Amino acid sequence: MKSTKKLLVITYYWPPCGGPGALRPVKFVKYLPQFGVEPVILTRKKIAYHSLDEHLGQEIAHAKVVATESLDPARILYLLGMRQYHPQRWQKPIKQAINFPDNKLAWVPFSYSAGIRETYDSIFVTAPPFSAFITGYYLARRTRKPLVLDFRDAWLEFPFMPYTGRMQRDFAARWEKKVINAASCIVTVDDNIKHALVQRHPRAANKISVIPNGYDPDDFVPKKKANTFTITHLGTVRKERNPEPALRAVQNLIVSNSINKDDVQVQFIGHVEGQYGKNIKKYPFAAITGHLSHRHALHVFSAGHIGLLITTGSAYFFPSRQNEYLASGLPILVCGTSKGIHLIENAFDKGYPGWIYEYDDIKGMQTKILELYHDFKKNRIWKGETPYKEFTRKNLTEKLAKLIHNL
Repeated sequence: MKSTKKLLVITYYWPPCGGPGALRPVKFVKYLPQFGVEPVILTRKKIAYHSLDEHLGQEIAHAKVVATESLDPARILYLLGMRQYHPQRWQKPIKQAINFPDNKLAWVPFSYSAGIRETYDSIFVTAPPFSAFITGYYLARRTRKPLVLDFRDAWLEFPFMPYTGRMQRDFAARWEKKVINAASCIVTVDDNIKHALVQRHPRAANKISVIPNGYDPDDFVPKKKANTFTITHLGTVRKERNPEPALRAVQNLIVSNSINKDDVQVQFIGHVEGQYGKNIKKYPFAAITGHLSHRHALHVFSAGHIGLLITTGSAYFFPSRQNEYLASGLPILVCGTSKGIHLIENAFDKGYPGWIYEYDDIKGMQTKILELYHDFKKNRIWKGETPYKEFTRKNLTEKLAKLIHNL
């Protein structure tokens, strides 16, 4: 039997923060002890954040957590009294101006100082924020411990806060090269990220593995279906996921009397950025639940009749919840085409019930929604079965544990 390895897990996002940034390390920490890895979490003290999940941390109450101070904007806002952060359009230029390599760089001195006081066999850093990789880099140099990098997003192609100037991009590119060369092992959540890294750093190809975001069967509990025909979107709504075409498709069906206005609902689970929330509220059949605890969100999502996925054309903009959509069994209607949804596309090719429409193909979406509505009225409930049963969080954590044991 392999001896237990002690792993320092560096993650900026951690409960009570919710969302994909916290969920991935939480699920790793939940299952790592079953595979001979004892995690110690290095994170920051509480911050102002848009999506809070007080229940997410209950799964990993056994874990040791070291929470440090930080001088990044989210921590400062918390110290000034803000608890839930609501992004505003006027803030974007400020965030862009301090994008070196992100606005969390001021956490590095504190996380490094705390990291050198801990004892561990190896270091695992999940990013974004990519400045966390800098902490891992210096800790690995200081302690001579193996460094594992986890890319939840592409760095130089990061779609949510692109590098706009040459100075910013050069700074990020230099650091990407340094941490890639220093790492003993690299993990990405998607093949597109791996291919981009290999193209820039061909010598690193043999140390890069893909471990996608999976699903946890523990999070899915059978629940009675909603009485109203319900179309549900799960995840953040922002520029890259503007739901306007899908909402207009439903609106047209109501106006044409093809669907009774009291018999349909489009609901959005998760954080909705300001202007898109205002647009959604213009439609009387649409509802915003806001951010729910992870497990509750999946219960509400699974009780619907159609899963709505909205995406754009970037290969580096991919919904992190694709495997959870598939694990729900809901038929999936995709508004928009993207190389970032290849898991969903492959599942459809393998027989999972789902359809992809161009982002502005309102008529096509109308036709499919009406067809599914008629099935609903006849009590015909569509049910899919994920072709990726091996992508449970436990199985994927076992893959990570093997990489750590082989360092």
